[in-house]
Amino acid sequence: MVVQQGGLIVVGGGGGALGTAVVSRLAAAGRRVVVPTRHPGRSRPLPGATEIECDLDDLESVAQLRTAVEAMGAWEGMVSASGGYAGGRAHEVDDAAIEGQIAANLLGPWRLARAAAASMIAAGAGGRIVIVASRAAVDVARGQAAYQVSKAAVLRLAQVMAAELQGHGITVNTVLPGTMDTAANRESMPKANRASWISTDAVAAVIEWLLSDAAAAVTGAAIPAG
Repeated sequence: MVVQQGGLIVVGGGGGALGTAVVSRLAAAGRRVVVPTRHPGRSRPLPGATEIECDLDDLESVAQLRTAVEAMGAWEGMVSASGGYAGGRAHEVDDAAIEGQIAANLLGPWRLARAAAASMIAAGAGGRIVIVASRAAVDVARGQAAYQVSKAAVLRLAQVMAAELQGHGITVNTVLPGTMDTAANRESMPKANRASWISTDAVAAVIEWLLSDAAAAVTGAAIPAG
């Protein structure tokens, strides 16, 4: 199914380093962008985007987001570019870190994707859902237990949703970035060799393509980036 362009693209995590790059690309292409955020106006400027207050940890807030977006137009696409990182080995990491990683990397994206899918099904026009996971979802490394497990879970979530939503003309795909060249990563890894790091704009370009009609036949994919 070809999605009728002119609807809204909702970008979770739109105020972050990758999210800002996604919003910038979509806005430059003339797409209508909505960014759910806990604190509208407090993040970096997002030209071309409309911010709507939303806390993905609050189910009522997510329901209100869906209603607010539908009042503006149809959900044409959804991107989840939010998440967090905590280190620790599996036999040492505490419950707080595990629960925090599951909340940030799985439950938040799941709630946003659930709202998007429900709205797209109700509208009957198909749609695009893109969830950013990580290469850590498929590449095992020491010292990242909660992070890797939560990212692997969101990858499986996307694959399950792709199978379940295919009959509705809704594609669901994941992007698996390697280490991205962000200010936070430069600060936390000052001595790292950045030659293999990927720019946020390059990852955003993959996301933009997955939202386009050119990717209409692609669903259930996990696309490495960097």
